[in-house]
Amino acid sequence: MENNSQNNKTTSYKVVDLSNNDSNKEKNSFSKSVLIPFFSGILGTSLVIGTCFGVPRGS
Repeated sequence: MENNSQNNKTTSYKVVDLSNNDSNKEKNSFSKSVLIPFFSGILGTSLVIGTCFGVPRGS
């Protein structure tokens, strides 16, 4: 394997900062963290139950 010091190729990789800042915590509101998943669960459940009862059975 090559050593990093011997690798002279230039790359176009960029550093991504994934650190948790205090400013990110302020962006999470009640509607984003609670209401949207709650209503998405209700919608998904109703779609599954509606599909189970709505699709006709084979003979």
